[in-house]
Amino acid sequence: MSMEEMVLNVFRKMEPEDFRVLTAIELGMVSHEYTPFEDVLRYSSLPEEEVRYRISRLNGFKLLRSISRPFEGYALNYYSYDFLALNALVKAGKLEALGKPVGIGKEADVFDGLTPNGKKVIVKFHRVGRVSFRQTRRIRRYVADRRHISWLYQSRIAAEREYEALKTLVKARAKTPRPIAQNRHVVVMSYFSGVELIDVAYIDEPKLLLKDIIDEVRRIYLEAGLIHGDLSEYNIVVKEDGDFLIIDWPQFVKRGEPGFESYLRRDLRNLLKFFRKKFGLKISLDDAISYVTGASERLDV
Repeated sequence: MSMEEMVLNVFRKMEPEDFRVLTAIELGMVSHEYTPFEDVLRYSSLPEEEVRYRISRLNGFKLLRSISRPFEGYALNYYSYDFLALNALVKAGKLEALGKPVGIGKEADVFDGLTPNGKKVIVKFHRVGRVSFRQTRRIRRYVADRRHISWLYQSRIAAEREYEALKTLVKARAKTPRPIAQNRHVVVMSYFSGVELIDVAYIDEPKLLLKDIIDEVRRIYLEAGLIHGDLSEYNIVVKEDGDFLIIDWPQFVKRGEPGFESYLRRDLRNLLKFFRKKFGLKISLDDAISYVTGASERLDV
């Protein structure tokens, strides 16, 4: 069942006690892969008969994973974690409706949505660990030093980091989405549409676009003190008017952090490699780094 179908057919049937049981299971998963039934009782503060009924309902909705040995235990799946975040955002008045998917990737699902005042927004569900748990631990610096970490925690930290980055970037008037709200693994941001740079079939003036992107990387570096950390042709969105946005910020690095130079170098190398292969544009990586860091004031493209 798709996310749209789950929201239409299941989310609207959820009752407060269902969310209390899901929250209890979530609390238990901080220290357990599966929350023991006794902990579900304790955290939910509901009678055992009520908890049994709610677990039966949630199982019927396909919102739980469970084990019976060596103990009775329950765990959230992606849908139940989605529902907890959506319920919190709705109650906070940040989101009214979830719309159609606008992008499904390896580490995130992106939908359009509506706020209570009818404003269109982007709703991003982080899915870190969906493809390869071991690989995401290797590549994500912000969880690499933790031995025991669930996909829930990875996804929530990714969302928190992206929201933190967007709040910093909006102050610098960067060409990025505007942050609106964040709960658990979900980020609500200003609406945008366009095509990923990798999928753009034709660009009138690729040289001008490359220079504009490098200028933006420079401004973000000098004014906001941030490095994207995973910049490529897959997270630059070219809009219909020819302008662009830089998206996907959970792996950002702050200027001055250990190894920040290597992340900046990798970002620029990825960018220059794409424009060289697709449009034949050649720029020295060292020249681009000098320009972005402010060591030089001019970059010839």
